[in-house]
Amino acid sequence: MRKTLLALLLSAPAFAASATDACLDQAAHGLDVAALPGQIVVATFDPAGGRETRVIAGADAGGAKLAGTEGFRIASITKTFVAATVLRLHEDGRIDLAAPITRYLPTAWTDLLASDGYRPADITVRHLLSHTSGLADAAQAPQFIETIKADPTTYWTRARDLADLVAWTDPMGKPGEKFSYSDTGYVLLGAIVERITGQDLPTAVREQLQLDRLGLADTWWERYESPKGRVRVHQLYEGLDTYAWDPSMDTYGGGGLVATPADLTVFFDALLAGRVFHKPETLALMQSAAGLPKDSPYRLGIFSYDMHGTTTWGHSGFWGTLVAREPVSGRTIAGAVTDRSAYKAMQDMVVRYVRGAASGSPTCEAPAPVAATH
Repeated sequence: MRKTLLALLLSAPAFAASATDACLDQAAHGLDVAALPGQIVVATFDPAGGRETRVIAGADAGGAKLAGTEGFRIASITKTFVAATVLRLHEDGRIDLAAPITRYLPTAWTDLLASDGYRPADITVRHLLSHTSGLADAAQAPQFIETIKADPTTYWTRARDLADLVAWTDPMGKPGEKFSYSDTGYVLLGAIVERITGQDLPTAVREQLQLDRLGLADTWWERYESPKGRVRVHQLYEGLDTYAWDPSMDTYGGGGLVATPADLTVFFDALLAGRVFHKPETLALMQSAAGLPKDSPYRLGIFSYDMHGTTTWGHSGFWGTLVAREPVSGRTIAGAVTDRSAYKAMQDMVVRYVRGAASGSPTCEAPAPVAATH
């Protein structure tokens, strides 16, 4: 019976949009639309059956108002999909999370890391998943963005990412010592997935997580997949339109996916409700803080957010994307901005939504904030 119900849930058509999400109304009420640069697309998912996508356009948005069905480069939210793929392979006994990365990566790469002071034999797959490997982040080095601004068509490879890491940065610490966010670590995880499966990363992620079965028709991997009729949004960074920036800058595991906020809510609901993994222990492992630095906000591919006193699971992305699922109500919200400078306004809106959902009030009225947001 449980398997039959699960199959129906996974194969069922998308819910019809709810008339109005009271929690979203409350959250949007605190938004200063007149001061908003660009547009915000926000989607919500209520396991009781309600879904809504709302487009909020600022006074200086310019151009046509979005429909809400367009895809955004979701950047680092991709990491949750990659981590879930690694954990699925772990479920099947194909990846050992405690194994050193020297087991899975080319010797030339691990030798290069060793030349920069790293000890690859002490770095495990789990360290990469939890950002506790001690690896620095080539994508956060000033030279990275400077290179792209100078030539947006710059083509990147995993080997170049690793060489730049060594040239531009130094180790952040010993493996397991502390949380230090690293896109490069997830670039290595992407390579590990490809080696284990014999598939390119987009194919492996799609098949291992059964994205099509989950109904994620508006989620695709840039450059590798080009769904007919799907439109990607122009996203601004420091006033620059990044639409034509070569996707190779962020397409090997640290980022790379394009998705609608609505699809993000569907995926995170499925993931955190236990419908992606085959074993409940795997989701518990993904969310576990066991063995991690006590002050780490990150688990295995997912953040544990403190949203003004409300614990939430989710992830954010560089271009101005955010998804969060409030575990008590089971409500999920995802947002994306066309102008990265509007991210803080969207983030505040997400926090208000989460706290309203957690309040249990029919009108989603939350108590006053009691703690700072990570």
